Amino acid sequence: MERIRELNLVITGVGGQGQLFLSRVISETFLRLGIPSLVAETHGMSQRGGSVIVHVRIGDAVKAPTIPQKQAEIMIGMELIEAARYVDYLRDGGVAIVNEKLITPPGRNVKLKEDDLLKYLREKPIKLLTVRSSQRAVSLGIPLSANVHMFGAFIGLLEAVRTLDSSVDDVVKSVLPRRFLDQNLLLYRAGKEDIKKELNLEEIEKIKKILTEKY
Repeated sequence: MERIRELNLVITGVGGQGQLFLSRVISETFLRLGIPSLVAETHGMSQRGGSVIVHVRIGDAVKAPTIPQKQAEIMIGMELIEAARYVDYLRDGGVAIVNEKLITPPGRNVKLKEDDLLKYLREKPIKLLTVRSSQRAVSLGIPLSANVHMFGAFIGLLEAVRTLDSSVDDVVKSVLPRRFLDQNLLLYRAGKEDIKKELNLEEIEKIKKILTEKY
């Protein structure tokens, strides 16, 4: 496993999707690996339906908890509208891991369609990787755990670019909730497998260059 100097991650979605839980699991995983990690919820309302963005900064050189726009290497988008809203936090060539789920804001006549949002994201100078985390979670009987699948996708991406190795799985077992642990581990592993299917060797090398530039 490489030593990380600086890796910047934003997690977006709406209240009720578990962004804060996801950020804490990611942070705790790296802390247990001996790598500093800072978390900051900087905007939005965490109650159900409100827009939320969380900043996670990982690495030995990190001092402040927040990430300026165009400085994040990775975005985890729990939902399409919020991913599109905050995509400009990503640097050029950064990676967006986005759950193919659209949640219409309550009380608003929003006509955005999933295809339109995906088209908008694909037009940005980033690498878009889509996953069906919500569907995966439903299929395992834990519909509120799409964030665990996305956690697996995030770890799978870092494994693909050789920032982490499979030994991280031992740490993951200790940071996931004891309740429904077996199902959550299946969901986590599915996330890892699903993201790796989206990548070829050329893409992995391009992403590795972006993610490890600050190492």
